[in-house]
Amino acid sequence: MSLLARRKMRGRVAGCFWRLLLPAAVFCLGAVVTVPAVLCFAYGTDAVLVYAGLPWLTGRFSLLVPLALLAAGATLLLFGFAFSFYAKAWVYYAMDKNQTRPGSLLRPSQALRYLRCRAGIAARRALWLALYLLPAAALFAALRYWQGDPRLKEAVFAVLAVTDALFALAGAGFYAVASSRYCMAEYLLYLNPLLPPKEALASSVKLTQGRLLAIAARRLSLLPWALAELLVLPLPFAAVYRRFCAAALCERLFGEDKRKAPSPAVVFYVNRRSKIVESFEC
Repeated sequence: MSLLARRKMRGRVAGCFWRLLLPAAVFCLGAVVTVPAVLCFAYGTDAVLVYAGLPWLTGRFSLLVPLALLAAGATLLLFGFAFSFYAKAWVYYAMDKNQTRPGSLLRPSQALRYLRCRAGIAARRALWLALYLLPAAALFAALRYWQGDPRLKEAVFAVLAVTDALFALAGAGFYAVASSRYCMAEYLLYLNPLLPPKEALASSVKLTQGRLLAIAARRLSLLPWALAELLVLPLPFAAVYRRFCAAALCERLFGEDKRKAPSPAVVFYVNRRSKIVESFEC
């Protein structure tokens, strides 16, 4: 996987990095615009405007300012989040140029479909996270409540604290494995832009059956590269390398599935096409 990613990255690091940087910059700009709106609701619009040196906007415009900032911030956040799909699609296209061109994915309908897919992934991963970390969180809350209680001996408290830490580590491991079943949803949505988000999620679950441990191990192996992205010097290479490795993993899993049976994306396309033909014949 790493060798394939490095081979495909040759001569494409700079172009891929700028495509990844643009949606991230738009997303950060949306966050910067949203912060003053939150401050207006927390401390009052007039106080924030006076502190910012804009007292002439107080009064009749005090209600419009936070609403305008929220609307602009939400628009920038959604646009940056949706446009990031184009950056990832460019990586997928660099892996295999026989697939969909990224330029064809810049339609509002496709952006909305991608946002729905990402929302579904986030909701499902949040449920898995709550399921596996709930025991550790409950035990942690109980320890905080019993802390300082003379009836609870220090040795028992230490044993419970170690048990809570083990529960947290085990829950994080189980979450990493369980959340890996959705890693191919965006890739399938890129292969077939007509694929509904629910079908992409269901197909990702089917494609990753029996391989969750290997996928989770490969995803965890990329954590050092994700930490390297926080540094300035290795940021361009690390950001591109991590995404090329993720694309290589999806391509490998999809290729293994194609050898066994037709892929869910192809099956959906054929079924949809046959229905269209039948409607015309009728």
